[in-house]
Amino acid sequence: MNELDAFADLERRLQRRVSTRVVPFAWGEAFLDDDLPTRFYSNFLLAEGALEGVSADDLIGAAEEILGGGAFRHRLVIVHDAHAADRLEAGFRASGFERSGEVIHIHRRDPDRPGALLVDEASFAEARDLIVATYVEDDHLPSELAVPFTDHRAKYEREIGARFFVARVDGEPAGHCELYLDGDDAQVENVATLVRFRNRGVARSAVLAAVDAAREAGAARTYIVADGDDWPKQLYERLGFDAIGSEAAFLKAPEAPATA
Repeated sequence: MNELDAFADLERRLQRRVSTRVVPFAWGEAFLDDDLPTRFYSNFLLAEGALEGVSADDLIGAAEEILGGGAFRHRLVIVHDAHAADRLEAGFRASGFERSGEVIHIHRRDPDRPGALLVDEASFAEARDLIVATYVEDDHLPSELAVPFTDHRAKYEREIGARFFVARVDGEPAGHCELYLDGDDAQVENVATLVRFRNRGVARSAVLAAVDAAREAGAARTYIVADGDDWPKQLYERLGFDAIGSEAAFLKAPEAPATA
């Protein structure tokens, strides 16, 4: 199995363990978490393969059938094959979906320099207040979702053994990340830094501590995923990660409620 296929397999294994339901459809599987229907990336369709002969309308219809009629107000379809995503994009956009891309990286090299901050491994309960604070500062997340999105991380600790790494500045919790381990594979995820501590090496220190922990646990492959349009992918490359592929997400977000 090549590195990109191994990541896709890891993604499926982890999602199955944190989902309340897995619903097969003609071109893949849908992963659903009825405990948190507002979280887009806990409730989505994963379309796999080259998808020859499949149209955007086919996938939109599947999303409507699976996500429609219940608590899910969004529609999200993730397409692993980049060529298929390019072909399908116009059809998704015509139906009101926006495309975003995530770049998948694997750790292969030594970092350009080590982390300089103290990093502690913590339980979810110990890291909870810090995670809430980073969600509150996230401009893309409504403030009322900060607590439910944080408490959702407890499921990752319970179901997949997520490990939490907290970087400190002058003894104060400043940022964090999570590490998921499954067999030969590991993934670093949910990297965040409090605004007042940014540009001080917080993410670098937390991520490298997680990478070291994955190596010590015997992981042969350690992955991290970055937004294709954002700066963290450049940091991850300096930390020794190489980009190996991408996946496309087609999202139709809920309409904002009308205001007076």
